[in-house]
Amino acid sequence: MRNKWVDNSDYFGPDRRLRSGPKRWNDRRKFDEAGQPPALAAMLRRVRVQLMNMPTPDDRRRAHQMINAAVKEAERLQYYRCADALKRLDSDLRNIRGANASALDALIDQALEHASAGA
Repeated sequence: MRNKWVDNSDYFGPDRRLRSGPKRWNDRRKFDEAGQPPALAAMLRRVRVQLMNMPTPDDRRRAHQMINAAVKEAERLQYYRCADALKRLDSDLRNIRGANASALDALIDQALEHASAGA
């Protein structure tokens, strides 16, 4: 996994660019938005905030992106229980009937507990 992360309105997660250094002549990206990865607890808090307000499909897509990035980071840190809780959260969010706010919040709490315990 790369050590640079991108956080903008279109994408949240590891930098997927293959080549580092100067950009090619006709590259569409105007700014280098890659930075250091956030802490896992900070990512989980951002996921919680994102889950509070998802009126549009783009907001749901962003939430799924953030959850998947948090799963990858938890697995990189070998916090497998935290990653499992996040995978259940993603599954519940995809199942529209099962996505109630209190159940999603409980899964985020569980993931935060596992992350703080290092499990």
